[in-house]
Amino acid sequence: MIRFKQYLREFAQRSTSEYVFDTHTDNSSSLKIPISGPMFKRIWPDTIRATVFHTTDLAGLERLGKLEGGKKSISAFFSMMSRYMETGVATSGDIHVVAEMDADVLVSARDDVWSTVDKTGRRWVELSWFANAQLGRTGPEFDKVEKDLNTLIKNLVKKHLTKILGKSAVVREHEYELWGNMKRHLKGDGQKLRLVIKDYFDGVEKVLKKNKKVMGDIIYGYTKSKRMTDNAWDEQIVNNIKVKTVHVIKSAELDDQVIADIENMSGMPPVKVWDSSTDLEIYTREVVAKEIGRKI
Repeated sequence: MIRFKQYLREFAQRSTSEYVFDTHTDNSSSLKIPISGPMFKRIWPDTIRATVFHTTDLAGLERLGKLEGGKKSISAFFSMMSRYMETGVATSGDIHVVAEMDADVLVSARDDVWSTVDKTGRRWVELSWFANAQLGRTGPEFDKVEKDLNTLIKNLVKKHLTKILGKSAVVREHEYELWGNMKRHLKGDGQKLRLVIKDYFDGVEKVLKKNKKVMGDIIYGYTKSKRMTDNAWDEQIVNNIKVKTVHVIKSAELDDQVIADIENMSGMPPVKVWDSSTDLEIYTREVVAKEIGRKI
């Protein structure tokens, strides 16, 4: 059964502007970073192509086929405990499958990234996750990222609100208070909002590029290492997917007709049926280990 928090994360989707201006702190820690394939490709051109897995229900599997080769990102895993393969993480159907895919890795983590999805299908990750992920590995270098983002917000507030509110008001009020209320200050002017959002995207890209060593270590360190976690699952944000195999675990709901229905989905490869989720977990770990030349 789907959990309420997971429902909020995956299905209560918000607009791009709601993510851009959603801040609950007086610093950059609550800023939302867009996970953009084209942006990341410009900053880190050496694409990491890997075998990943994605657990979903039948409705999700059908949608998955439509995402093949596209820029929209989804959440996948290298490592997952078997019981979650049976029930899914954010699904509600009776039949759960695990899709084995080739994909471009955009963000790689040993735990849950807590990514959220906007109405366009773009994923967002709060900067606080990156800060927590780097502890003990990248040291004070990450402070420069936070400082640069704080400067970005201050400059954008000055640029877009000084003429509207006056210089004294902009100086007097805290930049994050003004940033969080940007839509109200611009009175819902769509054209002006689009300019602010464009400046935010461009500014974030410049900050990431300026700090690409420390951010690259955080974003790609896990996929370049052992790809194995002690958590219930890890999270890989990926795009440009290609489904190779659909894995299904034997259950009372699974019959020949269901298997045939899966195989008849547009573009879906043949189905492999497993006697137990434990066997499937072992298989996924073997595939991941073999790909990077690691023993399990």
